[in-house]
Amino acid sequence: MKNPVENELMTMKEVMALVRYSKPSIYRLMSDGKFPKSITLGGRSVFWVRSQIQEFIQGQIKKSNKDAA
Repeated sequence: MKNPVENELMTMKEVMALVRYSKPSIYRLMSDGKFPKSITLGGRSVFWVRSQIQEFIQGQIKKSNKDAA
């Protein structure tokens, strides 16, 4: 089982603050399959899994390093 911090859920505001993308950009990347999908916990409660967002960021860093090399 994953570490509880890895399974921590993040709100849109938290995700936006971490990745520095706007809300429309996040939803556009999600629809293009380039950003982790959100999960819904009933009603309009939408969240993202912290570990998936961190993996996305690490992937972007690796991609950037490859492009710079």
